[in-house]
Amino acid sequence: MGLRKSRGLSVNKLATMSGVSYSTVNSILREKSKSPTLATLIRIATAFNMTIIEFLDVPEIVASSFDDNEDSFEEDLEDENFSP
Repeated sequence: MGLRKSRGLSVNKLATMSGVSYSTVNSILREKSKSPTLATLIRIATAFNMTIIEFLDVPEIVASSFDDNEDSFEEDLEDENFSP
């Protein structure tokens, strides 16, 4: 069961509590939005009365959010010219 449902919150209630639009919250929950902003995630975490670290440590969020981007992140690092 997801965090929202386990807390008894509708999508509309979570949107209202977080100050994030219904369509944005719904897109994130349906995994249509693959890269929400940090500010949006902080607002949603705050609505759950969680820090961003606690929120990002929720297994359902970790499983659906970070697996897809791992390879592209490593490729981006390889493309960067890091010099001391």
